[in-house]
Amino acid sequence: MSNLTELFKDWNELNMKTGESMGQFDFSKIKEIRKEQSKIENAIYEILKKHASDEILEILPEGCGELEMGYDTNGSTFYFVMLDPEFEDDEEIKLLAVTIDANNKIEVIKDFEIEA
Repeated sequence: MSNLTELFKDWNELNMKTGESMGQFDFSKIKEIRKEQSKIENAIYEILKKHASDEILEILPEGCGELEMGYDTNGSTFYFVMLDPEFEDDEEIKLLAVTIDANNKIEVIKDFEIEA
């Protein structure tokens, strides 16, 4: 089992705990869980940067703190979502996702849409 697979699993388990705590309005627990989740997000982001092409590295921020994160359990793919720098000056907001899967495969998804 790869390091990323373990990180994805741990992140997803914490994400489910966050949902449970939200339902109970246990905000101190949520804060504690998010701190742990943030450590995992940073670790995944460092792996992503290590395997990303120079072209992708140019658009990524230094840290992942300003990005939205998500995990697709079906495809074992972790998403880092950000405003597309190509459209920074436009009025229309366009999102871009940089993804990494358990095999360190990295992709960029232009015009990314967050599903509700």
